[in-house]
Amino acid sequence: MDKWKDELKQAFEAPQPVRKRNFLRQLDLPRMPVHEFLFSQIGYIRKWVWCVSALVFVVSILGLAFLPGTVLWLISGLTPLLALTIISESGRSELYKMVELEMAARFSLRSVTFARLAILGLMDLLLLGVLFPIGLWNDTAAPLAAALYMITPFLLTTFIGLYIVRKFRGQEAMYACVGISVGISISLFLSHNIIPFIYQEQCLTAWMITALVLLFGNGKQCVAMIKKTEEFAWNLS
Repeated sequence: MDKWKDELKQAFEAPQPVRKRNFLRQLDLPRMPVHEFLFSQIGYIRKWVWCVSALVFVVSILGLAFLPGTVLWLISGLTPLLALTIISESGRSELYKMVELEMAARFSLRSVTFARLAILGLMDLLLLGVLFPIGLWNDTAAPLAAALYMITPFLLTTFIGLYIVRKFRGQEAMYACVGISVGISISLFLSHNIIPFIYQEQCLTAWMITALVLLFGNGKQCVAMIKKTEEFAWNLS
């Protein structure tokens, strides 16, 4: 399939534009600062995404009150649900078959995709930062270990989900992402009792290496996701 795409692009390659920059300078296009553009995109993120983040926070607070000493494992098991919010927004345009319409909008699809990934990624990291001291409350885990237990499943879910959304299209891809997120979440809830040795101090290096590899992999997936939009971009943004 990729080979056919390359051959079609070569066969129907458009000629290089003549005096493109001069033409664009003559257009009276409204300008928007970067921070205003980012704030404008917050309003287009679906409300259920924010509801999921709020639900994770509320459940963590309730766990602190009713499940003392196990809040860290509760938060760790809920982080895949936070990752699902990023995955769902990254594939939203193709899911609802709105790619062509968004490409004709004022801002390029690449800019919109990057902005939403950045906004949701930053918000999720801020939420994890707030949940971090809550997870350590009345827990014997070291701060570094607690951070790895929380961030690693988040990165794992995001990496797998972004790969699926980038490679496959349609509702089935989103169903697969939901299933994987729930599966990782359930596995984390069970692993603390079934395979407790992976949470021992001697496994901390493996957790750290896994987290770094997944962090690098997520960066590559985000870059690939944004580059994918460049294949269709043609507007003046």
